Amino acid sequence: KTCLFCGKELSGRCDKKYCDDGCRNNHHYQMKKDGEDAVVKIINNVLFRNREILMSLNKRRKIVVKRHSLENNNFDFEMVTKIYKTKKGNEYRMVYDYAYRFLNDEDVLLLKFTN
Repeated sequence: KTCLFCGKELSGRCDKKYCDDGCRNNHHYQMKKDGEDAVVKIINNVLFRNREILMSLNKRRKIVVKRHSLENNNFDFEMVTKIYKTKKGNEYRMVYDYAYRFLNDEDVLLLKFTN
């Protein structure tokens, strides 16, 4: 039998899969990195970047900014954590504790929700 990570021949217990803890850790890290967790990590990175952009532009709880100020910071309008529709029909796109709503083609309302 050989180590699942480095391929060295194993000695010792018959059910042993790795030659040491380092190979075991590296193998599990590699499996996680190459699997579906990689997709989740990419999505989370985009969401966190979007939140950082909203946070940097919204120093108060509520502000109106130009759409191009979000676009210039590579804000991804498709990546949100929730879409909330009010009784009046307004649609707020949530990114964790921040939200935005298009007022028109140029203006975007930014909101910060607090507990």
